Amino acid sequence: MFLSLIQSLFVNFSVLVTLSFVMSLTYRSWPPPRHWRLKGMRLALTVVTTLALVLLGPVDESGLRVNLSLVPVAVIVLRYGMGSGLLAGLPAALLPLATPLGSGPLDGAAATTLSLVNLLLVSGMAHLFRWALNISDPHGSLQRHAWVAGLIFLPTDLGLVLLGGDLDVLQRSYLPCLAFSVLGFWAVASMITGRVALLQSTDAYREQAHRDALSGLPNRRQFELDLPFTAPGDALLLIDVDHFKQVNDRHGHPVGDQVLARIGGLLSDALRGRDRAYRYGGEEFAVILRRVQHSRIEEVAQRLCDLIAATPFGEPLEQVTVSVGGAPFGLWSRTRTLWDADEALYCVKQGGRNGVRILTFDPARPLRTGGPGAAPCDPLHS
Repeated sequence: MFLSLIQSLFVNFSVLVTLSFVMSLTYRSWPPPRHWRLKGMRLALTVVTTLALVLLGPVDESGLRVNLSLVPVAVIVLRYGMGSGLLAGLPAALLPLATPLGSGPLDGAAATTLSLVNLLLVSGMAHLFRWALNISDPHGSLQRHAWVAGLIFLPTDLGLVLLGGDLDVLQRSYLPCLAFSVLGFWAVASMITGRVALLQSTDAYREQAHRDALSGLPNRRQFELDLPFTAPGDALLLIDVDHFKQVNDRHGHPVGDQVLARIGGLLSDALRGRDRAYRYGGEEFAVILRRVQHSRIEEVAQRLCDLIAATPFGEPLEQVTVSVGGAPFGLWSRTRTLWDADEALYCVKQGGRNGVRILTFDPARPLRTGGPGAAPCDPLHS
């Protein structure tokens, strides 16, 4: 009898691990999105898991059902709270009413009552320990998970004493069920925390790959990813630090790095939430303005230019200025907008730097492809 109980619990454990692995696959990005569909999917998977565990669990002659259905309920409580845990575990708790088995004192209503008592006790214990255990924390100790699980599942089936059940059955099944519950919780927690750790590492590597460490801005790789998602009504600004080579030559590269970092912070703070600045390369920055009126593009560009010129960079620098070239996005290619903004920037630098120029799309205007002077900066093109 004892060996049969262990075999049945092992089958329950295997089903729990398999379905919990499917549950862990719902963690697909970090930070996790907050919408009801994802939570609803996890609750539905938990209901399916608990029902499968109850149906596959052994039923003693007295009507006592031994299974691990409360493990996924405890996980849901730790993740979403006691209300969600009770909702997810209720169908499995009511299942004895639909499938009465055995002829002992725990048939039908009594078995359901015990299931409901177990659900309330385990959910309450899990809720009590939410402060100590964050199931989405990849740095949590698995030993701590097991220790907490031992307390969470401690009251399981103890309600049998109040219902007048067979205490001999409880003595035979209590410790094996508690041990498998703790082991099952440890396995589920390991899968979820491992999945979260993987997603957090991937997010950190992605962030490092698409962010410039010096300026704190997205880098050119991110700019090239965002460029295809621009639309008519957006605009592009290219910003070049004037005489930056002289800054490095006279004052050293550490000072030059400080200039780039400070400009990155100024651009990030000065833009609206929907706009985005980038470290485009070297001493050059790019800004994508979203949903900006054409008449305001030059105004925004001039404001950024004046902001940097008016910012004290400290000794040994007296002033840092920038040249800004820009162009709107439209029905033409985004590459053409990039060329137009670069042409506008070239014209500002040719005209003495520390200024702003915005070029609108003109299919008749030749592109500057042959170096300086290939396409003169005609004021009519601005």
